[in-house]
Amino acid sequence: MSEIEINSELEDENNQNTYSSNEIFLIQKNKWVQIKSLISKNIKEIFWKAWIEPLRFDKYEKGILYLSTDSKIISNRAETQYYETIFVQASIFFKSLTKIQFQTITSSQKENISLKNNTKKIKSHQQKTFSDLSFIDSVSMKTNSKFTFDNFVVGESNRMPFAASKRICNRNSLAYNPLYIHGDVGMGKTHLLNAIVIDLKANFPNLKIVMMSAERFMYQFIKSIRLKETIKFKDQFRSIDILMIDDIQFIGGKGSTQEEFFYTFNDLINQGKQIIISSNKSPVDLLSLDERLKSRLSGGLVVDFLPTNYELRLEILKKKIKVLDINIPIEVLQFVASKIVKNVRELEGALNRIWANYELTGKTINIENSTNLLSDLISAHENISIDSIQKKVSSYYNLSLSDMSSSRRSINIARPRQIAMYLCKGFTSYSYPEIGNAFGGKDHTTVIHAVKKIETMLEIDQKLKKQIFELKETIFT
Repeated sequence: MSEIEINSELEDENNQNTYSSNEIFLIQKNKWVQIKSLISKNIKEIFWKAWIEPLRFDKYEKGILYLSTDSKIISNRAETQYYETIFVQASIFFKSLTKIQFQTITSSQKENISLKNNTKKIKSHQQKTFSDLSFIDSVSMKTNSKFTFDNFVVGESNRMPFAASKRICNRNSLAYNPLYIHGDVGMGKTHLLNAIVIDLKANFPNLKIVMMSAERFMYQFIKSIRLKETIKFKDQFRSIDILMIDDIQFIGGKGSTQEEFFYTFNDLINQGKQIIISSNKSPVDLLSLDERLKSRLSGGLVVDFLPTNYELRLEILKKKIKVLDINIPIEVLQFVASKIVKNVRELEGALNRIWANYELTGKTINIENSTNLLSDLISAHENISIDSIQKKVSSYYNLSLSDMSSSRRSINIARPRQIAMYLCKGFTSYSYPEIGNAFGGKDHTTVIHAVKKIETMLEIDQKLKKQIFELKETIFT
């Protein structure tokens, strides 16, 4: 019998008696090796080695995949950031997969636990967990208790998404339906979705809330077709009170999934149920999305994340070390805030790397060691300078580079110059006076005015939002 046939047969519990428990364990463990190999092709090697490679296969029973690692940091990071990635790939090999359970078990602890007693304990726990799983529990992403509104650092770049998310938690209003939040990867969209769930469950415990990735929705839909349970699928999703979909862009190009989501969307809206969507782009910019769906997504409130500035990045780092209860010198935090400017996820990843290096090696946390440790992240941003931003902006608006430093005030020159100043403040560590000097010796108050002007316009000007998004794309390529 081939390995594919064995794997398929193992999905049928009635056939598992054909193999010894040890054979079943080895076959399932081999599946996990293949799953990790697939994941390695979809994320950067440095992240795979740090967060996925250390995960060990423990057990798979009753639809639950148990994974463990020696480090609580790795276990938490894998669960909060890579749960959906692992789930989608694992479901290819474990067809009846409903949940992934992460555990922190050191090697010494593992050796000291009696295999017989441990097997009985896990089996009993799995059977109880599986039998208690409801539809909502089985499809929803696990919330991260640290992703609350209190732990979300608010600045000018994220004030609108934060305020709209808080408003959603007032169940007396459906004014923002659907609520569509978009922004670059790692800016805090998933944090806000988590915060909404936590807040609503605390105040309205009887609400039926589903928070899931677009990939998971697609998987559940395809699974219902395979099992001939499409009616059950439709009824289950239409019975919930709040549907939250993370990374909606991933259903782009998937015709049947988009159509099913469109009808689910319409039914829930017509029933007065709340829908919250997140994406990396605005609805109109998702080219592979059906026009009807784009129109519906645009019909509620669309809010986005703007580039972070140095002050917000520093506050985020300060908040992070307080939550983690760790001690990192302020000069190192300032260094990281000035060097890691693309998104919040990279910022937090850099902080985790610095602390993990201290825990594992005992090396002193200082700027020199941090520079070496974060060299790959820093090098990705070293080419971002005031000059490079000025060149990108002048080229985008068909202006000469000298216009960036001129004193001409015509709107077709002044506005792009303000945009360039805004981007310089968001993507470099230069101060207002330094930016002003680079723009022909302008006063720092001129730069402050430019930044605030663009921030204000971005709240209402969709065309400008699109231009800023396209400029950011060129800056980081």
